[in-house]
Amino acid sequence: MSKFELLKQTFLGNLGESIPVSIWKHHPEKDRTPEGLAAEEIAFHKRFDHDLMKVSFHGRYPVVDWGCEVVYDGAISGSTTCDKCVIQEASDWEVLEPLDVNSGEFGLQVRAIELIQKYAHDKVPTMATVFDPSMVADKLSEKPVTDYMDESPEVLESVLDMITSVMVDFARATLEAGADGIFIATQHSTHASVTDDQYKRFVYPFDSKLISKLRAKTKFMVMHLHAKEEDEKIRFDKIANTPGLDALNWEDQSADLTLSEGKKLSRKTVMGGIDHNGIFRTGTPDEAEEQVLQAVREAGLKQLVIAPGCVITVDTPMENIQAVVDSIKSITPWAREWEAYS
Repeated sequence: MSKFELLKQTFLGNLGESIPVSIWKHHPEKDRTPEGLAAEEIAFHKRFDHDLMKVSFHGRYPVVDWGCEVVYDGAISGSTTCDKCVIQEASDWEVLEPLDVNSGEFGLQVRAIELIQKYAHDKVPTMATVFDPSMVADKLSEKPVTDYMDESPEVLESVLDMITSVMVDFARATLEAGADGIFIATQHSTHASVTDDQYKRFVYPFDSKLISKLRAKTKFMVMHLHAKEEDEKIRFDKIANTPGLDALNWEDQSADLTLSEGKKLSRKTVMGGIDHNGIFRTGTPDEAEEQVLQAVREAGLKQLVIAPGCVITVDTPMENIQAVVDSIKSITPWAREWEAYS
């Protein structure tokens, strides 16, 4: 069974020959050029042979062309940060204009997809990382974007609509460059990040529009619901039942929602199980293996892709990654030892 067929059957709710596993990380400094990012993603896949390649562009790629100055400050996540944000006050939102996603920083990411696809075509499914509009707006701003939700709601709504169009264009460009799927990330799905009213007005409508504009263009679509703190409560039901999504990913090992609960609520494939900020990073290979196998037992084999809840840290031991990948690949879903979990 090819990795493409394995992923397809998993999204359909069928058991394949194995349980898919996906691992992703940032590649700091090297990810600032298409050639560097492509080389790192390809080398990472050659080493671990995971079943789904999420292409992790650097963490501020959508805001560079609007004028943000971006640096890598040594964060263990491997992500970039803004040394200077383009939005300093409310009036700055009004000068933002639509962008050509085939040039500038956006164009560099599209080029990286083209280079990666020369390797990945017919070998491993790929998905391009697309930030949702509220996440892009937040990274553009010196202050939290939630401040402007209260101070300048009409202006922000207009900006979010424009950002949505740009991110739709970018996602489509990555698909035209060869990406098989789209990985949409949001940082405003928890009760700690936005209020109910803010979510209903400034987050969900634009996420829904992004999904609806892309679902006919992509082979599959995954949504990442980011939870920054332990035991954060995720707004799950509404987005989980939005048409067009094939799978959902979140920090299941720390947030207030288990994989099995998410599967029941959404009736979709769930992606997670790896304690990327805990045992996977700081434990031994045996401990990392046992943790993820227990996650499989608790979640059940169907509609499951083993993955981190977010990017793995740059200091994660390679032997821990190998142990987890090997242990998941060793699972035979039809074996007697696993029949109770199928």
